[in-house]
Amino acid sequence: DAADSDTPAVPRSDSDPPKLFILPKDVSSEARVISLPNPANGATARYYCCPRQGFYEFTRIAAPKSAPRSWLLTPERRAKASSASATTTIDQNEEEPEDQGTVKPEEDAPTNPLAKGYITKSPDIFLATPFDALFITLPALVSAKETQKQMFLSIDDYLDKLSASSPHLRELLYTESIKRRLEERVAAVCDTVEAGEEKMYRISMEKLAKEVVSKAQRLTANGLPASLEEKFVRTALEKPVMNIRREDSSVSAVSETATDGTTPVETPDTQISTEAASGSQASKDDTTSTAATSFCSPPAPSEAKPAKPEIDAPEGVPELLRLRTAIDFICSSYLSAPLRQQVQKVLSSLPDVDFSPLRTHMEHLASLRSQAQALRSISDNVSRKRATMDDDEAAEARAEKKRKKDEEDAKKKNQSRGVKQLAKADTSGMKKLSAFFTK
Repeated sequence: DAADSDTPAVPRSDSDPPKLFILPKDVSSEARVISLPNPANGATARYYCCPRQGFYEFTRIAAPKSAPRSWLLTPERRAKASSASATTTIDQNEEEPEDQGTVKPEEDAPTNPLAKGYITKSPDIFLATPFDALFITLPALVSAKETQKQMFLSIDDYLDKLSASSPHLRELLYTESIKRRLEERVAAVCDTVEAGEEKMYRISMEKLAKEVVSKAQRLTANGLPASLEEKFVRTALEKPVMNIRREDSSVSAVSETATDGTTPVETPDTQISTEAASGSQASKDDTTSTAATSFCSPPAPSEAKPAKPEIDAPEGVPELLRLRTAIDFICSSYLSAPLRQQVQKVLSSLPDVDFSPLRTHMEHLASLRSQAQALRSISDNVSRKRATMDDDEAAEARAEKKRKKDEEDAKKKNQSRGVKQLAKADTSGMKKLSAFFTK
C-alpha cells in the first residue's frame, strides 16, 4: 500500500496540447506567427512572417492512422559527465558554471510545462515552407465582381485593401522590407503605367499565367514525388488491356491443369496470364513484407528495389502531364475559383507551353479504354450466357432425378401389406416362381 501511495498519478490529457514546429534558421527577432486569409478559399490560416526572409506557410505532416505514433519531449539538461583522465575536480561548495542556452528544470518548472518532459498524443508536426507573397496580394488585385473592369491603382490602394482583411498584416505593412517585398511581387504580375511621379498597377492574366507555369516548371525540374507520380502520371498514361477474352480462357486453362496436379505448359495464349498471375502474387508478397517489416530495422543496402518500367507514351508526353499536374496543384491550392478559371483559359493560349500532344495522346487512351470496356462487356455477356446454359442443364438433371424418385415412392405406396412382408423374407437358396414355368 505504501508503494502504491508513492506512485505518482497519471496526469490528465490536455485539452490544448503543445504542437511541434520546424522553423527556418537565421530569422529576425521580429519574426512572428500571423493570421491571414487563405488566398484560395478566404478562410483564416496561420503563416510565419520574417521581415528579412519573407513569408512561410505551415505544412502539416501527419503519420498514417494505421501506424500510431507519438512524440516524447524532454527538457534540455546540462551534461555532468566527467572525463576519466581529468586531474582536477570542482569543489562541492563551488558553484558550477552554467552552459549558455540551458535552463535549470527546477527553475523553469513553474512557467514551462515541458520542463519535466511531455508525451504528445498526436504525431503531427508543422513545417514552415517558403510562401510567395504574390498569393497574399492576389485577392486585392482582382475585382470582387467578374464583370467589373480592372482599373490602374497605386500600390498604396492595394495595400489598403489587404490591411482591411487582416489586422496582423496592417501592422506588418509598417515594416519597409515587407512593404517593398509585396510591391515587387505585385509588379511581377501587373501592367504598369506612370501617373506623374507615381506608378500605377493593373493585374495581367497573361503575366500571372506565366508566373504559374514558371513555378510549375521549377516544381517538376527534379520530378514529382513518388506518390503523385504514381497516381497522376503512371496511372493516367497506362494503356488498357485489350485481349480480355483470350486472357480469361488462358486463366481457366491454367487453373484446370493445376487442379489435375500436372505442370502446365506455357503456350503463347497462357504465357500472358501466367506472367500476370505471377506479377500479382509478387506484388502481394511485397505488400505483405512491407507491412510486416514496417516496424523492423531498415533493409540492407544490397536489397535494392526493382526499377519501375518506363512509361509507355510518346516522347515529351509524361513531362507535359507532370507540368499540367503541377499547374493544377498550384491553381487549386493558391488561387480562388474565379481567378483559377481565368488563368486556365489563358494557359491554353500561351505560346511557351503546348499541351496539344498531351491532349491528343489522352484522347487516344480514352478511345482505347472505351474499346476495352466494350470488349469487357461482350465477355461478361458470354460468361453470363454460358453460366445460364449450365444452370439450365443442371436444373433439368435435378428435375429428372426427382421425377424418378417420385415414381419409386408411388410404386412403394401402392404395394399391399403382404407384398411388403414377402419383400422382407429371406429368399436366398429358393427358386423364383417363374423358374417353374420355363421350358
